[in-house]
Amino acid sequence: MKTPSFALALVASLAIGLAVPAAAQSPRVCVVADPTGTLLNVRDTPNGTVVGEITNGAWVKATDRTTSRGKPWVYIHDSDRNGTLGEPLGWVFAAFLSCR
Repeated sequence: MKTPSFALALVASLAIGLAVPAAAQSPRVCVVADPTGTLLNVRDTPNGTVVGEITNGAWVKATDRTTSRGKPWVYIHDSDRNGTLGEPLGWVFAAFLSCR
């Protein structure tokens, strides 16, 4: 039995979609939503040195994503609710962001 060509194309497109590196994914607008209520640490690398802090409710733009030690991390830039790309800030733990 031959597999229909549209089925092969679907499988190929799904495989390509899964292979897209994090940096190639579109940036997302997020708000800091740390459930602890404390300032969120911003780091130079995932799990790295703290280089700053950001308050709950601050708008940021997530421009890169990675996993470190099995945990998701996001590289953020300063932003507004419209997604204006501002200054780069650093890496934050992804669970403390609410993105759209």
